[in-house]
Amino acid sequence: MRLFEEILSALGGDEEIAFGGAKVVLYAGRCAYFENVKSILSFSKEAVTIQLKKGTVCAEGEGLAVARYGEGDLLLTGNVRKIEVGGEQA
Repeated sequence: MRLFEEILSALGGDEEIAFGGAKVVLYAGRCAYFENVKSILSFSKEAVTIQLKKGTVCAEGEGLAVARYGEGDLLLTGNVRKIEVGGEQA
């Protein structure tokens, strides 16, 4: 997404952040889109934990479902109420 690169440029971000960090677009109550996804660590209709290239992200809500997953992108649908960014994982 070009918007992420524009934001990072304005903040003085480097390529490491742009291509390894947590990138999430949240449409509260409807869906969440994630970039740089390496794998899905855990999944239920209430919580999803995602392994990124660097660190993890946990999404919480109700009626969660994976609508699209591949090539480093993940689209999670349902009533997404909370996104929490975690630290490095092995």
